[in-house]
Amino acid sequence: MNVRGTVAGDIEVRSVSTSYGESDLAEVPLRLDDEDGRDRGNGGNTGNGRDVGSDGDGRNVTTVTLWNKWTESARLLEPGMELLVTDAKSEEYRGEVQYATTGDSYVVVEPGFLVNVTSIRNWVECPRLYYLNKLSGVPLNYPVVKGTLVHEVFGDLLRGRDLEESIDARVEERGLELGLLGETPESVAEDVRENAAAIEGWLEQGRLTEADSWRSEQLLISETFGIRGRADAVRRGAPVELKTGKNLKKEPRFKDKVQAACYALLLEEHGGDVDTGTLLYTKNSALDRNEETGDLTPAKDFAMGDGLLKFVVRLRNEIAAMERSGDVPTGYEADAKCEYCFEQDTCMVVSGRLDQESKAGQIGQALPAEEREYFDRFYRAIEEERREVHREYAKLWEQDAEERADDDRALIDLEFVEKRPLEGGRWELRARRTGGGTSKLREGDLVLASDGHPVRGNAELARIERIGGTEPRSADASSGQRPRDDDVLLTADEPVEVTRLDVYPSELTTDRLLVALHDCLLKGDERRKDVLFGRAEPEFDLSDEEFIDNNDAQNEAVRTAVGANDCALIHGPPGTGKTYTIARAIRAMVDRGERVLLSAFTNRAVDNALEALLEQLEDGGEVGGASQTNRNGDGEAVDVVRVGSESGVREDMEPYRLERAGDPADRVAELGDAQVVAATTATCGSRVMKEQAFDVALVDEAAQLTEPGTYAAANLAGRFVLVGDHEQLPPVVRAENDLTRSLFERLVDRYPDAGVMLDRQYRMNQRIQAFASREFYDGQLRPATPAVAGRTLDDLADVSRDALPESLRDPVAFVDVEGDDGQYTDDEEAERIADLVQTYEDAGLERSKIGVIAPFRAQVSTISNRVPEDVTVDTVDRFQGSSQEVIVVSFTATGSLEGPIFEDYRRINVALTRPKRALVLVGDSNALESDPVYRRMLEWARR
Repeated sequence: MNVRGTVAGDIEVRSVSTSYGESDLAEVPLRLDDEDGRDRGNGGNTGNGRDVGSDGDGRNVTTVTLWNKWTESARLLEPGMELLVTDAKSEEYRGEVQYATTGDSYVVVEPGFLVNVTSIRNWVECPRLYYLNKLSGVPLNYPVVKGTLVHEVFGDLLRGRDLEESIDARVEERGLELGLLGETPESVAEDVRENAAAIEGWLEQGRLTEADSWRSEQLLISETFGIRGRADAVRRGAPVELKTGKNLKKEPRFKDKVQAACYALLLEEHGGDVDTGTLLYTKNSALDRNEETGDLTPAKDFAMGDGLLKFVVRLRNEIAAMERSGDVPTGYEADAKCEYCFEQDTCMVVSGRLDQESKAGQIGQALPAEEREYFDRFYRAIEEERREVHREYAKLWEQDAEERADDDRALIDLEFVEKRPLEGGRWELRARRTGGGTSKLREGDLVLASDGHPVRGNAELARIERIGGTEPRSADASSGQRPRDDDVLLTADEPVEVTRLDVYPSELTTDRLLVALHDCLLKGDERRKDVLFGRAEPEFDLSDEEFIDNNDAQNEAVRTAVGANDCALIHGPPGTGKTYTIARAIRAMVDRGERVLLSAFTNRAVDNALEALLEQLEDGGEVGGASQTNRNGDGEAVDVVRVGSESGVREDMEPYRLERAGDPADRVAELGDAQVVAATTATCGSRVMKEQAFDVALVDEAAQLTEPGTYAAANLAGRFVLVGDHEQLPPVVRAENDLTRSLFERLVDRYPDAGVMLDRQYRMNQRIQAFASREFYDGQLRPATPAVAGRTLDDLADVSRDALPESLRDPVAFVDVEGDDGQYTDDEEAERIADLVQTYEDAGLERSKIGVIAPFRAQVSTISNRVPEDVTVDTVDRFQGSSQEVIVVSFTATGSLEGPIFEDYRRINVALTRPKRALVLVGDSNALESDPVYRRMLEWARR
C-alpha cells in the first residue's frame, strides 16, 4: 500500500542491530491523508479498518519507519513537508498501526513538486551548477543551438522525414539565432549532418524497425515520483537519450544514466517495464578513428537497475527539499571537483558578489548589504511563485475533469473529429466542442491535449491554432473539413485522439524573472542601482521644446521622458491618452537618433502603442523583410520591428513582425538595424532579445509588472521610462509576497518629482468619471473637453435615451438584485443583465457596443449563456485597457462581500472606468453597503 501524509514532528535517525547486521532507520511521525489528499479527522483509518494515533487535535498521526538508504531522504524532512511511501508494509506496535518501507518501496519528499529531469541531471553533476543555471538561464551560444538542431532532426527522422529536408528546414528556422552567433547556414548544416550520421547509422543497423513501437519527444509526468520531462525518444517502451558530445568509454556517463533512469521511472508509472536505456552520442560518428582511441560506438546501452532508480529518487528528493526550504546549495552536497568544472569562475563570482558559501570559493567584492538583502528577498518570492506553479501541476491529477473545467483550467467533453499528417512529420488534430463552457485557452497557447486524462491517459503537448470560428493563422489550411464555430484545431508532434485540453503550467515566467533579477544586480550599472536603492536622485536634462500643444500634462510627460538621464514615470489613469503620449515620446526619442525598446506586459498593449507610433511616423512606403521603413520628423528613414510569435502579434502588425526563419545575415540585420523594437517584457527575457542594446526602454502597463519583470526590459537599455497606473490592476502573480508591488509604484512613491500624472481623460462622461476621480485620484481626473464631459447615448446614431426606462436615462444607474446566494454565480443577476441588454437594443443601441464585466469566470459563463454572442462578457482583468459605449457590471454577491476579489478596490476602479456613455451596476445593495468603499459607490450611483 501507499502511505501519504504530512510530517508532524521531528525525525529520529539511528542505527539498530537486525538479523542482517547493522541498519539505519528513521522514524517519521506522519499525519495521514485521506485518499483524496486531505487530512483525516478524528476516527479516520488507513483503509484497512485499524486505528492510528492522534496528535491531540483530532488528526491521525502514525509512525512511518524508513530503512537504510531512505534515511538520507529522512534527514531532509521538516515538519509540514509532505511525504509519500510506496509499497509500505503495515505493522502493529503497542496497539497502534505503523508503517515501514519494504524492499520495493520508494520514498518521495514533497511529491506534489514536479522536478524537471534536466534539473536532476544538473544536480548530480553539482548542486551548485543547478543553482547557477537557474540564475543565468539558457545562454545563446553555438553548442546550445547546435544541440537543439540535432535533437530536432532526430525527432524528424523518427517521424519519417528525409534527412536533408529536415536539416535544411531546421537550420532555416534558426536563422535569427545563427545570425546573432555569426554562423552561416552551410557550416551549421554540415555540423548537424555529421552528428546526424550517428542517428542514421543507428537506424540503419536495425536497432529501430517498423515493428518497434516508439515515440519522439514524449512528455511524461509522474504524480507518484514528482518528476516531469520530455524523453528524446521511447523505443519498445525504453528511453533513448541523444547527446551531441562524444563519449569514448563503453559505458554512458553517469549523469546521462541518471537522466535516462528518470525517464525509466516515468515510463514504468505509465505501465511500462523498463530494464535498459540507450544513450546516443552523436559526435562519436564524426571522430577520426586514426586520431581517437576508445569505444567510438555512438549508441551505448546500459542496464536499468533497481538501485539506480532509487538513487534517482533520492536525488530528486534533495532538490524538492531545498526548493521547499528556500536554501541555496553550496556544492558541498556532492562529490564534484571544482577544478574540473567549466563554471568554476562564474560560481566564484556569484558567490563573492552575493556573499554565499561555495565549495569553489569566492572572488570579487560583495554587493552592498541592502542589495544582497533585496536579492535574497526577491529570490525567495520568485521561488514561492514557482511553488504556486507546481501546485497547478498537481491539480492536473488532483482535480477531476469537471473541477478543472469549473476552475477554468480545461476544456472537456470534446468530440474528436480527425487527425491529419502535416508536412515535416507533425500532425494536425481537430476536435469539436460539445458544451458551452468558457476557458482561458486562446489561440497560440501550448496545452496538454489528451484522450481523457492529461497525466494518466495518452497526452501530447499541442499548440492551439484555432479555437472558435476564425481561420487558423499558422496551421496547414488545406484540410478537407470546413471550419465550424465549435471546432478546435491543434498541431502536435504526435497524434492523439483529443477529447480534452488542459492549461499547461509553465515555469518560463519564473525562470525569466530570476534571470532578470540576477542581471540587474550582478551585471547592472552602478548608477542605475544607486537610483533603484535610493542612494541617488534621478536626474533630468529638460528642454523647452513643446511636443503636445493642447494638453499640458501630456506635454510635460513627453518632456520628462525625453529628458530623463536615469528614469521617468508617467502615471496614466483611465482614458487619459497614455498610448498617444507614449507614441509622441518615442517619436521625439527617434528624432534625437536614439534606439528605443517599446515594451509592455501584454501583446495587446505593445500593438496598440506601436499602432499609435506608426501613425505619427510619416510612411516611407517600403517594406523590408519584417521591418517597415517609416520617416521621422526630419524625413529620415526609421526601421520598426515587432518581435513576437505569429499568434501573439495583432494581424495588422504582421508586416512589422520579425521573422526568425531565413538567411541568418538578413535576419540579424533586420533586428540590429531597427531603431524601434517592440516586444512584450516576457519576450525581452528571451536569449535573442538579451543580445540587443538600446538607448532607452519605454515600458507600458508597468504597474502590472513585478519588479524583476520590469527589469527584463529595463536591463537592455541605458535608461527607462515606465508608464502605468498603480490604481488599476496590480502585477499578475499567484503568491502573496514582494512580487505583488510593482517597480512603478515603488518609484512613484520614492521619487514623486520624477513622475507626471496625466489628468485629462478623453473617455468618460463626467458623471461616470466622478467617483473614480474622487476615490482613486484625489479629485485630479477631469474630462479633457466639454464634449467628453457631456457625451451620452443620444450622440450615437439611431439611439434615444427617451426610449429607455427612466431609471436608465442617467449615465450611471444601479439595479438592485437580491441574488440567489451563489458563491461564484448568480442566475438572478444574469437574468436581469439579459433584460438590460435587450432594453438597450430596443432603444437603438447595437449589441456590439455593450460590455458586461463579472468578477468570476463562472459568472462570465452564466451571463454568456443568456446574452447574444456579440455582447462582450468577460472579467475585469480582460477588460483592462479597453472601453465600451455601455458597461454593465455584475457583482455576484449576496448579503455580504467575501473574498480577495472584492478587497482589492483597484479592480472596481477598472470596472467603473470602462464605459464612455453609460454605466449600469447590478448587485445586492445589502452586500455592497457592507463595505465603506462600495457604500460610497452606491451613494454616487443613486444620485
